[in-house]
Amino acid sequence: MPLPPGPPEPAALQMYEWVARPTALLRRCQARYGEPFTLKIAWSDAPMVFISDPAEIKRVFAAPQDVLRGGESSSVLEPFAGPHSILLLHGAEHLRQRKLMLPPFHGQALARWRDTIAALAHQELDGWTQPVHSLERMQALTLEVILRVVFGAGDPELRDAIRRTLDMTTSMPRLVAMSLVQKPVGPWKAFMRAVERLDTVIYERIDAQADDGSVLAVLRSARHEDGSPPTREEMRDQLVTLLAAGHETTAGALAWSLERLSRHPEVLARVRAGDDEYLDAVVKEVLRVRPVLSIVARKTLVEYEVGGWTLPPGVHVTPCIYLTHRRPDLWEEPTAFRPERFLAGALEPYAFIPFGGGTRRCLGAAFATLEMREVLRAVAQRFALAPDRAQGERMRRRSITLTPARGGYVVPEPLASSPRHADVLSPQPPDRELPDLQSRAAG
Repeated sequence: MPLPPGPPEPAALQMYEWVARPTALLRRCQARYGEPFTLKIAWSDAPMVFISDPAEIKRVFAAPQDVLRGGESSSVLEPFAGPHSILLLHGAEHLRQRKLMLPPFHGQALARWRDTIAALAHQELDGWTQPVHSLERMQALTLEVILRVVFGAGDPELRDAIRRTLDMTTSMPRLVAMSLVQKPVGPWKAFMRAVERLDTVIYERIDAQADDGSVLAVLRSARHEDGSPPTREEMRDQLVTLLAAGHETTAGALAWSLERLSRHPEVLARVRAGDDEYLDAVVKEVLRVRPVLSIVARKTLVEYEVGGWTLPPGVHVTPCIYLTHRRPDLWEEPTAFRPERFLAGALEPYAFIPFGGGTRRCLGAAFATLEMREVLRAVAQRFALAPDRAQGERMRRRSITLTPARGGYVVPEPLASSPRHADVLSPQPPDRELPDLQSRAAG
């Protein structure tokens, strides 16, 4: 069965461009082939058919599990996230695990973390000097936040283990090599050794007592519908997923936020004035114009109609976040950074999909946006920002995320009067100190 047109190059070459020039590849294919178009990428087990039409995306997100399946499109993550991760599961088992994970990230459980995030953000800002590598600093901050949420306290050993593992996927040559040769040799062998070291630390924490209120404590007391507790392996996979996805994506989004705000001082000034509705709009506009994730794919289990084509079973129909957020028929001047567009009224459904959609919508979406708001609020209170050079930063792939190519360098200028960490609510009793977020993870 024929597929929509796409580049004729071998999968290995398409894989290289997917890593090295992801957004240029997407724009070129859309311009040359229209939609839908097909990419054949080495790390995917089948061709990927890309779409950006909101009507088609709505159909994909609403499709039943016996038509389109989500977990199988994330199989490349299994060596790290594990087979029980909600990223890889589908159907009833996905919903079963999702129910265990949702409670700490909604309602009152979510609101209780606001002061912790603010205090950690101000402590991070206490150490800022010129210039700031915003991606690196936001990784340190968001990892410390998610460690508090998941384990109830900071954990230097675990912090080092998770960063050591993830940092092995940030080098472009290493990422290309791991994508093309998915065997236990070379970079993959070293990566799996790092995963094994991370597992040792995670299982030690699972077997120890957890603080009340942490995600680990919630998982310990949780029960499936049949009354059974989650297994150690289930807890391991969900905890690793939360630690990685719960800080790496938010760190990238915050780095883009700072990079954009440094080039739009009028936007930062309006945030500083305390307009919370506008702050929400800034967060949304960053996620629109610089989405950290580029796709949310589903695998066809039966023949599936999309864009006038009939796709066979076994291919990935792929809503593209990046292209959807750049459609000129949905967004006026789509490449411009204009937060006020989100104050103008209701959006067309499925035109804005930074967290995916349907039953697989990111369960940490509310927490991530809360974290972005509190960090940006703290930055606005204390600094004016300027870029370190005139030219904006390109989007570069780091593992599965799209981040500033140079790391989002900004030049912070302290305001005449701004709060320090000691002036905001501390998330811990006075006799316990917050960890030094300025220390770099080993390795």
